[in-house]
Amino acid sequence: GLGGMMGAMGGPAMAEQMQQTMESPMFQALLNNPETLRTILQSNPQVRSLMEGHPELAHALNDPEILRQAIETARNPELMREQMRTTDRAMSNIEAHPDGFNMLRRMYEDVQSPLMDAATGAGGDSSPAANPFASLLGAGAGAGAG
Repeated sequence: GLGGMMGAMGGPAMAEQMQQTMESPMFQALLNNPETLRTILQSNPQVRSLMEGHPELAHALNDPEILRQAIETARNPELMREQMRTTDRAMSNIEAHPDGFNMLRRMYEDVQSPLMDAATGAGGDSSPAANPFASLLGAGAGAGAG
């Protein structure tokens, strides 16, 4: 079922790391400016490639209102939990659909996994210039960053 796929997406440890990252002063300054966040997203070649291949994702990442809502959700632990519950219910409903698991698998392979690779530098060029998110998500923590 979805348990294995959801575990691969990060699970509770990833949520804890995200919460710590979200509370950092540098990240808070970034969240206060959706335009800067959009510019950073577009500066990442992997994210840009995903946006070119998925117009609906490009629309979401270029819409300041959607970015503001995502930022507000990310800042508020209760909103984040509610969003996670809603997403979990939606994914369960999709999985119950004939061929639903394959639809979710394709979404993971085509969107979720490449976005995570882009955010962590796992998908290719992981230089700071190519991946402005690596330091925010702690990708360089093992190298003494922080």
